[in-house]
Amino acid sequence: MPIKYRDIFNSQWFDEHTRQRENGYFEIRCTIDKRPITGTGKDLDTAAERFITALVRFDKEKRSVRADNKKAEKAERTVFIEFAEKWLIVVKKPTVKEISFNSTLTVYNVHIKPFFKRCYIDEITAMKIQPLFTKLHEQKKYKTATNVKLILNQIFNAAIAENLITANPMATVKVLKHKAKNGTALTYEEESEFLQKLSTSRFKLTFALMLFCGMRRAELSSVKIDDNFVTVKNGKQRLAQEDTFRKIPITPMLRPFLNVGSKKDLKEALSHSCDTLSRAFKDLCPSHHLHELRHTFVTRCQECGVPREVVSVWVGHAADTTMTSNVYTHFSENFMISESRKVDYYNRLRT
Repeated sequence: MPIKYRDIFNSQWFDEHTRQRENGYFEIRCTIDKRPITGTGKDLDTAAERFITALVRFDKEKRSVRADNKKAEKAERTVFIEFAEKWLIVVKKPTVKEISFNSTLTVYNVHIKPFFKRCYIDEITAMKIQPLFTKLHEQKKYKTATNVKLILNQIFNAAIAENLITANPMATVKVLKHKAKNGTALTYEEESEFLQKLSTSRFKLTFALMLFCGMRRAELSSVKIDDNFVTVKNGKQRLAQEDTFRKIPITPMLRPFLNVGSKKDLKEALSHSCDTLSRAFKDLCPSHHLHELRHTFVTRCQECGVPREVVSVWVGHAADTTMTSNVYTHFSENFMISESRKVDYYNRLRT
């Protein structure tokens, strides 16, 4: 007999639930969960034995049903990483540019997926998430922590919309705020050292274009060059916006690099991945990051006397609703070329 029934089915209980039928057979019966359980026999021992057998069978069936129900319940619950990866493909990927999606995917694969593993999304609480950010803070990865927070907020908000959870557990997670450092231009001495290192680098033309055109690394693949201008597709645009292009006049600083490069050299210069360029630049200029070549270009242009509004057009800072966009983008090509001749500061670079 199952242990949990032993205290219930004592001798007194058997006396109260046993009867002898007209045919002389003994019957022991009771009802559990609206299900009748009986045992009959020519004598009391046989009836009791059959009753206990029926009781054990009922108990096994009941436990089996509970196990099936638990399996069904688990099957209906959603694993966090399964939902997150579906969200990445169905929602995130079609709505952002490829470079942004790849960046998000990298953060997810490196930091989020290994942490949550096979957790069900409805069992994740702020207390369970906090150690992830504590670890990132200890590693001083504050910018990464900010990116992880952004991605998790989007995933959990999507889960709320799908009725998988009722509240976003990120609401009470403590994340140290990342204060982005403003980029700084290379000094003339640093730029001179950088250009010397470039002379033997396979990234020579690539970094020259970035330094003397002020373009973003993601814009390189769209570069077209003619006699007087470098044309690029603006990289700072949302996915649904129509592509726009800007023309950057070739300055005296850039011209020597273009004069010695072949079409094959140019094709190779524009083919490097963004991550490859970032790593290569760090090797050449450890105290700066790649985007600071853009800061350097803007700084040098203004130091050479090019009006800020013109520089804004060259680097694509002008927004569609600003005075700069509405007025200064109508500068003539001849004027642009004339202004670009001012950007000649070889004599300022230390050798």
